[in-house]
Amino acid sequence: MNTTAIRRTKLAALATATLAALAVTTGPAVAAQPGPPALSSGNDIGSSGLHRSWACDVPSGFTWSAVRTNTNCAWRHEYYLLDPVNYNLTGTYACNIPSGYTYTASRQGNNCSASGSGYEYRLAKV
Repeated sequence: MNTTAIRRTKLAALATATLAALAVTTGPAVAAQPGPPALSSGNDIGSSGLHRSWACDVPSGFTWSAVRTNTNCAWRHEYYLLDPVNYNLTGTYACNIPSGYTYTASRQGNNCSASGSGYEYRLAKV
């Protein structure tokens, strides 16, 4: 083998080991648990594994519709996730307005903040 082939082999092995280590140490990001009653408008058209599940963090691109205490989470709270990319959330109340949506109404409620003083927005797809 020449030097270039050896370098490529070493880099491939390093990349494979790194990916394997990441897969083992990170594990699943969230364990799906039964959540509150569905808040959807019935227009669900996608299929996301995190949609309508509880998680300790809100992944990029997601919004949430409820917060509850969970002492197993780093920030002591978990969020009921909604996926605005793979699902049509028009008519659904959410705590944050995701990209690609606007809102048609807002209300002060107890769902969006652990302190109970947050606003919820009724979403409409742009």
